[in-house]
Amino acid sequence: MLVTRTLGRLFTLSALLILAALAAILAFVHPRFLIGTLAGDDAGYYLAIARNACLGFGLSFDRVQATNGFNPMMPTLLVPAFRALAPGLDLIACFRIAVLLTWVAIAYATLPLSRLTRRVLDATGFPAGLRDLAVGALLLLHVGFVALKGYYAMDAFLVLAFGLTYLERSSRVGLLAPGSRAAVVDGGLLVCTVFARVDTLPLVVAAFMGMLPEVRRDRTALGRAAGRGLVFVGALVPYLVWNRVQFGDWLPISAKLKSSFPSLDFAASLKTVFHSSLNFADQLAVLAALASALIWLGLRLLQRAPRATAAGPAFALRTLDVFALYLALRLGWMMAFSRLDVQGSYFILAHAFIAIMLLVAAGRIGAGRLAGAAAVGIALLALGLGALKCAKALPTVREIATGRGDEWQIARDIHAAVGEPAVIYGGAFGLIGYFADRPWINGDGVANDRSYQDAIANQRLAAYLHDRHVTFIAVAVPAGHPEPVDGRYVFTVESKLHGVADTLYANHRDRVLDSWLHRSGGSNLWLVRWRDPWAAGSH
Repeated sequence: MLVTRTLGRLFTLSALLILAALAAILAFVHPRFLIGTLAGDDAGYYLAIARNACLGFGLSFDRVQATNGFNPMMPTLLVPAFRALAPGLDLIACFRIAVLLTWVAIAYATLPLSRLTRRVLDATGFPAGLRDLAVGALLLLHVGFVALKGYYAMDAFLVLAFGLTYLERSSRVGLLAPGSRAAVVDGGLLVCTVFARVDTLPLVVAAFMGMLPEVRRDRTALGRAAGRGLVFVGALVPYLVWNRVQFGDWLPISAKLKSSFPSLDFAASLKTVFHSSLNFADQLAVLAALASALIWLGLRLLQRAPRATAAGPAFALRTLDVFALYLALRLGWMMAFSRLDVQGSYFILAHAFIAIMLLVAAGRIGAGRLAGAAAVGIALLALGLGALKCAKALPTVREIATGRGDEWQIARDIHAAVGEPAVIYGGAFGLIGYFADRPWINGDGVANDRSYQDAIANQRLAAYLHDRHVTFIAVAVPAGHPEPVDGRYVFTVESKLHGVADTLYANHRDRVLDSWLHRSGGSNLWLVRWRDPWAAGSH
């Protein structure tokens, strides 16, 4: 027991040291080395929207028009943080505030995760002498794998913080603890999780489905469930109405672009899931999380999974049911209705669930020896995945140090090249768009609105750019640059919402910048002067 206790403490200490090292990197390393390693490109959308709001442009990525292409929690936190901590709104200062805020979220999430894990292991009969070892291993997975993902300044770690807090609280006091304060806290945690990422709505569905057994047994529980529903709906409806009134849609445009619902096409959806942004480890996580969630739910329905009579264990098992149902719904939806792209942040809670289920299974099947082996295996897997992440990041960092693929410098070059009155259009360049610090209309439509998608569908994209005084086009060009046709470059722009495309033209002599990027296995960012078709002498 002394060996396992010492090993568990070593795992926990290792997790804390990794967290501290991450904090130092985020606080002191230049942003150029964090882009594409610890900060994903979508972080630039949140950074620019929040900073532009502080500058008086409203909730706008491009400073030209408002956007609803974002989840609301991150800007809600960033706007006051920027105003309080970076009154000059310096680009790097705002970037550091955002990445450190999300570091706080993932560091905090270690607390509810460890408590939730301990309660679930207690409820399922995991060997008592190995629980410290198991919790330490899970924390090492959380920090050594999940915390090394490129989600800083994005929304995924907020989902971890709010989602795990709700699940941990439910494992402690139950899904329907009495009292108005409990209803406000539970409903508030659920709505905060959805505001962090709208696609976590399945967690709300799973939570209320998890309340049904108690409602059936106790009529007074119906009022407690309704109280949570009122808090959730009361907070969510104003947000939905704002979207509808301002933008014509109930949900953010980014949510509509990412999902093909109600159009069901499993082949296209699975192609999106397994051939977009997911690496091999996350692809395995999708399959493992979905399989383990369905197995757990099936065993519970067949009454072959652990059952409990005492309140504490019963709360933990019911919470695990909610956790499993959430993942089954979320991943099932993702496999049925995915469009455009799928990222690991969409199922950020899955990794903890897989590890918990592995520990539960090992404890039930093999008692002490297998349970200890499972815990050590999880820790070793975390260390291996963390080492692999660092090994993959090092060549990128070395190239950036030599100036190759330095997106920070590319952004500053664009800032200097286009001048003050310029408006740039094109591409999915979140962080480059943020650091360029110029009006930049998002080209893939994620940080835009429905009118942009409609303009493409109506073959009026050029008119749309004319109305917004666009002067430059930015486009990512793959290896084997397109040759000009009749002296012009032809750029095809697709509306992912409508499934149609429009075409833009630019003179091949008007290319201003040509910079190499790491993304997509290597591509070039072209910045091309756009000659307005309505302007005199245009081409």
